[in-house]
Amino acid sequence: MRFTKRLSTLSGSFVAVRRGKRRRALCFFPLRVLTLGLLLLLAACAPSSGILAGGAWESTGLQREHIRALVVNPADPAQLYAGDAQDGIFASSDAGQHWQAHNQGLPLPLAVNALSFDASERRLYAATSRGVFLSSDGGGHWQAIDQGLPADSCTSLAIDLEHASMLYVGTAHHGVFLSSDGGEHWQEANQGLPANLPINDLVYVSDRGQLWVATVDGIYRSDNGGQSWSLLSRGLPEGITVYRVRPAALSGGEPNLVLAGTDQGIFLSHDDGASWQRSKEGLARVSVRAILIDFRSPTTLYLGTSIGVLRSNDSGQVWSAVIGGDLPKNRQVYALALGASDYSQLYAAVDDVYIFPGSSGGWNTNAFVPLLLAVAFFAFLYWLTRSNRRHRRGLLGVLRTSSAGQDEQPQSSSAQREEREPPLPSPLPPRRQDGPPAPGQQ
Repeated sequence: MRFTKRLSTLSGSFVAVRRGKRRRALCFFPLRVLTLGLLLLLAACAPSSGILAGGAWESTGLQREHIRALVVNPADPAQLYAGDAQDGIFASSDAGQHWQAHNQGLPLPLAVNALSFDASERRLYAATSRGVFLSSDGGGHWQAIDQGLPADSCTSLAIDLEHASMLYVGTAHHGVFLSSDGGEHWQEANQGLPANLPINDLVYVSDRGQLWVATVDGIYRSDNGGQSWSLLSRGLPEGITVYRVRPAALSGGEPNLVLAGTDQGIFLSHDDGASWQRSKEGLARVSVRAILIDFRSPTTLYLGTSIGVLRSNDSGQVWSAVIGGDLPKNRQVYALALGASDYSQLYAAVDDVYIFPGSSGGWNTNAFVPLLLAVAFFAFLYWLTRSNRRHRRGLLGVLRTSSAGQDEQPQSSSAQREEREPPLPSPLPPRRQDGPPAPGQQ
């Protein structure tokens, strides 16, 4: 009987221990899942470059100017050039900390509207209010290359990166011109364009042979080097002015994605310009004069707008402001560029030139929400861990008490029965003793 009860007690304790282990495993399962979620969140928030690493906008050494163009030397991203609206060209060899005027050969005053390196990364071109200029020594000396160009302001430049001698230039009142000899001679390329059309931007996608122009009359594209043009403005509002056009393929992005910066916000085309739609945040009342696609991560885009710099991490669907620091608020951003070591800095021309995230390592308000989520996760994990510990201690206490009670119960019951039940009389008579009786028994 006692052996059977003891075996039952041990079996019950074993089952309880197994249940306790199962409960502890179930309690640890959500903890592991939440820990993995936290690690994924932190990995998503972790910066892959300095631009996402926090910090704030800082002013560079170029102040009290009216910068309209920026370019980085592909051979040395710490070398920058800035084009001013009247004071020519400035250059920096230390990622924007110090600047010097590089105007030898330029007829000042003149407005520099666009700057671009050719495929050799040694020849720098400038489209200005007085024609096109070329420098072969990093901006040290400039020479005019305007044979065949009209006496007009040149507003934009495009260079075939597969054929360095093929250049395109847009003008303020005479359309598009091209040169096949590095700018020595120019000829019109306006077949299919309205007469005297002002050109705001030019882009050439070398591997697709597409030449795009942004105008006050919409967007045009040529698929044969400027010999003919097609209007691609379906979906754009009537009377819109397009300042910038950027095919994502130019920086290794989606082949058919094209962005248009206008005086009515940003427009996207997912069919190579055949139709246009606003993004989820179309920014209808915002003027967009600069579009930058991060070639390291082509889904990351930047806009230079009338309210500052905006960034999208999903190919232009949702936008957020890159704020904080010295960048003036509600001022037009005219140009954007990536530069410095590992292209870790974002440059913005807001008359003066500003840099993000700079070198101060200051607080970036864009990182506040991910940081707050991370703190909340840690707090919840700490609370869950403490709860699991209390649960385990309570469970072990219950198991120990139950086991001790079951061990003592058989002994206690036996003792109580012995106290309650009197001893039964013996059925046998007392044994007689042999020999003489003891004294006093006679």
